[in-house]
Amino acid sequence: MQIKMTMGEKLKDLRVERGLTKKKLCQAIVISETVYNGVENDADHDTGYNRIIALARFYEVPTDHFLGYTESRITKNIELKQLHLTDNAIEILMNIKQNNHLLSQIIEHQNFMNLINSIDVYIRQFAAPNIGTINNMTKVVRYSIENYYSDGKNKPEVYDSTLNYINETLVNDDDYLRFRISERFNQILRDVYDANKENVREDIPQRISENNEITRHMTDILAKVK
Repeated sequence: MQIKMTMGEKLKDLRVERGLTKKKLCQAIVISETVYNGVENDADHDTGYNRIIALARFYEVPTDHFLGYTESRITKNIELKQLHLTDNAIEILMNIKQNNHLLSQIIEHQNFMNLINSIDVYIRQFAAPNIGTINNMTKVVRYSIENYYSDGKNKPEVYDSTLNYINETLVNDDDYLRFRISERFNQILRDVYDANKENVREDIPQRISENNEITRHMTDILAKVK
């Protein structure tokens, strides 16, 4: 669940991020501290568009960010071709039925690029030749041992266990890479879950109430049917 910030909260966040005092900020955009305090404290409802423009230019964010039309701070229009998305992908992202805020949290995760790189390596089979080389070397070792004892030499007690150990070191590139992908995605999923669980818990009582109401309604219908 995305919690929208007020204009004052956004201004305070930007000011703190830049390490600015209110006095320095007001000097930079030529505005009185009294007026600015009212804006940052959300006490002045008549902010004035000129002041919003001045703040937007100073922080290099769109005015729509302060006006509540977008939570994005990106000022320039990004051409869709720069994102290298297909038409179908764009249509899916524009579908209001999905949780794009949740998608943003996944993309913003520090391990997201590692996840995508792992998928890329798997799909484009970059690692297959290297894994295949290692497997071939392992097979040569196994063949050498088997060939050495093939003429009736007494095999040591560890012969079978050694061959089994060598066989276990063979790597299935498909299983291995998909395991790495799933592990990285699971870590992202756990972190996103932790980041959102408090909001979910707050919503649970309402959900329980709604479910109980539905249950009672269904019970009444079943009673009438009987």
